[in-house]
Amino acid sequence: MTNASSGKDSDSEPDRDQIIEQYFRTHSRELWALFYAMCSDPERAYDAVQESFLRYYDYKGEPVRDLRAWLLRVGQNWLRDVARKKSNSCRLLPGLDDLAGQRNSAEEMLELSERQTQVREALSVLNEDDRKVLVMKYSMDWSAAQIATVMDCSPAAIDMRLSRARRRLAEILVERGFDYE
Repeated sequence: MTNASSGKDSDSEPDRDQIIEQYFRTHSRELWALFYAMCSDPERAYDAVQESFLRYYDYKGEPVRDLRAWLLRVGQNWLRDVARKKSNSCRLLPGLDDLAGQRNSAEEMLELSERQTQVREALSVLNEDDRKVLVMKYSMDWSAAQIATVMDCSPAAIDMRLSRARRRLAEILVERGFDYE
């Protein structure tokens, strides 16, 4: 058997198809969640995941150092292309935070829903890069180094972007009367 990444024959190493399949099982949900946060369409997010893995399967270029970052970049580019073709910009999700857990009363659930709506609306005002770094940091729990790989910049630059994006988000929320507890 030939190892796709090293070109060496080995009976004990999994082939490229098995590696891709295992990676899909491990990371597709995470990629889907990030794409979903970018475009607010579950089917389009799933298509972005599929397209990313399909393009990696067909990829014959230099070895990929960070497959997760590569797949994320391909999916983001695909979503951007689809949005341009449909003249439809990406929006944030209307119901992503519904999985936040059970509340004790209908009043608490309504209050949580209103707060989530306020945050989503404020996020939609931010530019795409600010939304991306905030989603990767707080929804995906990625480190600055992981985000830097995807955004093609240094971890220090990501820390600066995160700081500015948080500040912009806070300013927008305050302007809209968001009540901090």
